[in-house]
Amino acid sequence: MAMKVTYKHLIGAAAICSSVSVSMSSMAAMLEPFRAAQLVKSESAQAPFIEIPLAKIARVGRGWEPEQVTRIAGEKTATLYKIDRNADLEEVIRHYQTQLTDYSILYQCEARACGSANAWANNFFGDYLLYGADGSQWLAAAQDNAGNYLTIYINRRGAGDVMVRLDEVLPEQNSVDDGIIAQMDVSDIPRIRRFLNDYPDRHLIALVIGDRNTPESAIVSGDEHISKLRELLPLEAQSQVRFINSAQIAAERYGSNRVLFMFSPDN
Repeated sequence: MAMKVTYKHLIGAAAICSSVSVSMSSMAAMLEPFRAAQLVKSESAQAPFIEIPLAKIARVGRGWEPEQVTRIAGEKTATLYKIDRNADLEEVIRHYQTQLTDYSILYQCEARACGSANAWANNFFGDYLLYGADGSQWLAAAQDNAGNYLTIYINRRGAGDVMVRLDEVLPEQNSVDDGIIAQMDVSDIPRIRRFLNDYPDRHLIALVIGDRNTPESAIVSGDEHISKLRELLPLEAQSQVRFINSAQIAAERYGSNRVLFMFSPDN
C-alpha cells in the first residue's frame, strides 16, 4: 500500500508547535525525604525538551543515553539530598518506593540492571555527586494522574553517604509527543533494527534530523543518514519505512542526528 505523508503529518511528527505558556498549577508534591536527609541543592528550569528515562543507560555511538526515553517540553525541578553513611541503602530505597503508590511506574531498575552508574551520574543527570557503584544504584521513573513526571535516582557514593536525586517535571500544555512512538540516535543501528522487528506488519514514517550547524549541512547530513540507514537495514525494513529528511526541523527539541518514528496514516 502506498504511503502518503501530508504537511500536517510532517509537522505533527516533528512536534513543532507555537510556544505554549506553562501551566502554573503546582508540581507533583515532593516526596517526603528520608529521615535526617540533608538538602544539598534544588534548581528549577524550563527547557524545550526534558528526557524521562524508560530503559537502562547504554553507550550509543561515542556517548551514553538511556535506550528509551520520553522527551517533553516543560519545567523541571531537580533536588539533591545527602543521607548519612550509616543509613541502610535498602531502607532508603523502600522509603521512596512506598511513596509511589499513586504513580504509574514507567520504568524501574536496580543495581547493574540500570547500566553504568557513572553514565547516569555524569552523562544523564550531569552531577558527579551521584556517582557510586553499579551494584548500589536504584532508579524509578513515574507519572502521576495529572500527567506530571517524577524520576528518582539513588546511589551510595564511595565515601559511604547515600545520594538521592528527585527530578519533577511539569509538562507544557499539549507538549507530550503525540504520534512519536520512538526516537533514537541515527547511528544506533542495532536498536533501530530491534524496534522495527517489533512492528513487522506496520508502515512507519522515519523523520531524520541532520546536523544543525547550518541549514545546508543539515540537509546534506540528513540525506547521508538516510542513505546509510537504507543500506544497513534489512530489505523488508526498507520497504516498511518511509524516510523523510527534516533538515533542522525539530532539532532544537530532539537534538541533531536523530531519527523519530511514527505510524503511517495509511496503515
